[in-house]
Amino acid sequence: MIESDESWLPVIARALAYLCMRSEERKGAGIQENAEFLENLGLSRADAAAMLGTTSASITEMHRRVRKKKRGRRGQKKTETSRRQ
Repeated sequence: MIESDESWLPVIARALAYLCMRSEERKGAGIQENAEFLENLGLSRADAAAMLGTTSASITEMHRRVRKKKRGRRGQKKTETSRRQ
């Protein structure tokens, strides 16, 4: 009996994630934000991508771009205007 209950846990988790995604609070969020939300709920990147109608590779790329943007200018040469300040 316990074995059959454990097989339903992923199904229940995906159903709850689907309901969370359809809530009013999540409707304005973009694909990257929704993918991060679903991954934080415990879904794999492939499951999150399937739920959002995209591929896991595109979600990986979106996450990479966000991380790169957060790093900012580290490692870049200073321009003439930034040296004056």
